[in-house]
Amino acid sequence: MVNNRIACFLTCGYTEAGAMQFFLRKVNDEFEYKQYLPNKTIKKKGSPKSIDKEISGLTGENLLKKVYEILDKHKDEINCCRAVLIEDDLDGKFHNWTDKKINLYKKKIVDRVRDILENKDMKVFFLFASPEAEAWFVADWDNGFKALYESNSINDLEYSERQFFTHQLKQYLDREVLKEYADDIEMYGYFGDEYLKLSDQIIRVILEDIKKYLLENSGNHTYAEKISTSRNLYYSKKLHGDRMMRTIVPDILGARCRHFFRPTYLELCGFTMRESQGQ
Repeated sequence: MVNNRIACFLTCGYTEAGAMQFFLRKVNDEFEYKQYLPNKTIKKKGSPKSIDKEISGLTGENLLKKVYEILDKHKDEINCCRAVLIEDDLDGKFHNWTDKKINLYKKKIVDRVRDILENKDMKVFFLFASPEAEAWFVADWDNGFKALYESNSINDLEYSERQFFTHQLKQYLDREVLKEYADDIEMYGYFGDEYLKLSDQIIRVILEDIKKYLLENSGNHTYAEKISTSRNLYYSKKLHGDRMMRTIVPDILGARCRHFFRPTYLELCGFTMRESQGQ
């Protein structure tokens, strides 16, 4: 019997594993999103869940290999779902690829999923974060990084100081990190032949670069001094990524991440129980 579930296979990182189902429900709340991957977590008393080291960090072809293993193992159960959703960071994978090549890549995955399930009608969604989920937190700045660093969790800074920091941070990221990709963040990554990982850049900027820059260039030295000594101004995928995944707004991403997020967002928004009745 077909249920109202969508079987989800996610990048095995902390940002996605903790809150992606919550995010997907904001896109379309008609379905239940069952997470099959990451499917193992470790919980120690007084500590947050951690991902089993055997699957932690899985992405790309290694992620797909694990997806196929789980599909085969739980074939009957997943065939009762309305669709399969595969979410992954691109990390520049489609750089200089034509639309034809991208569509062929996705078609091969769809064919493999359907062959394993022995179900030629199974709907398959691809939710690509390009280059990483951090791009979403920048694209929806007000509900992403701005909301995070202006919140009361940064309790060693006054609100006006937090506002000053987020304003300066956005300008710095656009100018020094995103550069020509500031208005098209999904295409970020390559500068000549060199690929720069967005999350690594953000981690370094927030922990070190922006603080040093403000001390040397800011017209408000009092704010700069306090910001430079804040213990709470850092970026952690495990801690902060989960929080922002819960606060960003899919509608805003649909407008600003037009290459990879928007098509799947619109497709998933329009997916209904009636549409999937033929499965």
